[in-house]
Amino acid sequence: MAKNNSVHLETGLRYESAGLLFRINIDLPEERAEDQGAALTVSAENLATGARVPFNNEASPALADFMAGYPRWMVRVGARATKGEDELTGTLRSNATVEELLNIANQLGAMIDQRFSMYKESVLA
Repeated sequence: MAKNNSVHLETGLRYESAGLLFRINIDLPEERAEDQGAALTVSAENLATGARVPFNNEASPALADFMAGYPRWMVRVGARATKGEDELTGTLRSNATVEELLNIANQLGAMIDQRFSMYKESVLA
């Protein structure tokens, strides 16, 4: 396998009022197949306990609602993701440059920020 540019990005977006910490991880190894896109994971943690928050109405109706549509929106920025119980997993398009991957990370975070920065109290049930 040829060596290529690589990306390993771990972000933590804190929303104190909402009670959540969002984790976005993008990983594109230096040694990879030519058609391999960057791996993507997105999860949310309870700021008070550090535990992952499930994407269901029992844990947080606001988070469940957001995560129901977020994977569909992600297609617009070149990401394909599947929603699990408490984590989105997916890949970014394989022909994305490092600069484009950083821009995608920015857009993924901006979409979360648009929704969760407005909360004045915890969104946890």
